[in-house]
Amino acid sequence: MQESQISPTLTFSQARPEDAEAIFALYRRAMVIGRQNGSSDWDESYPTREYLEEDLALGRLFVLRDGEMLVGAATLLETDDLDAEPLGWRDLRSCAPVRLCVAPEQQGRHLGELLMRRIMHYAKEQGYESMRLLAAVANPAANRLYTRMGFTCRGAVRLYETDFNAYELVL
Repeated sequence: MQESQISPTLTFSQARPEDAEAIFALYRRAMVIGRQNGSSDWDESYPTREYLEEDLALGRLFVLRDGEMLVGAATLLETDDLDAEPLGWRDLRSCAPVRLCVAPEQQGRHLGELLMRRIMHYAKEQGYESMRLLAAVANPAANRLYTRMGFTCRGAVRLYETDFNAYELVL
């Protein structure tokens, strides 16, 4: 996938191995702030460096940059634990964006929506017909974002000791 220019300074691309430390630092900053304000289910055990390295190796990790600064990251999975939940999913080839993260100091600039729109566009190019994802019930910003973007809430689930809303969008 080639880098995609969004604005004079914003770009979307697949993550590179040399991005690993910056992405992991971004995960940690987001986890700390999210835990402080009660909106994050992330902790010291998730996401791990192992997930990050696997996502990089498989080419499924994407980043958003403002100039040279990494401001967001997300992983796109072919399938997810969510698929097994009986939530009336549409019978479509689906993918799951996971580990979506925007730098805490960059929040409020609609970068999460921008990152999601780029991930959705990429997924559609890859032949996916729908997206399924989770948003922690305790994360009102994520729930508002997905609703605003047209995702349908398929119900509530409890996974990984956390309550989530499960969403689906036909691409």
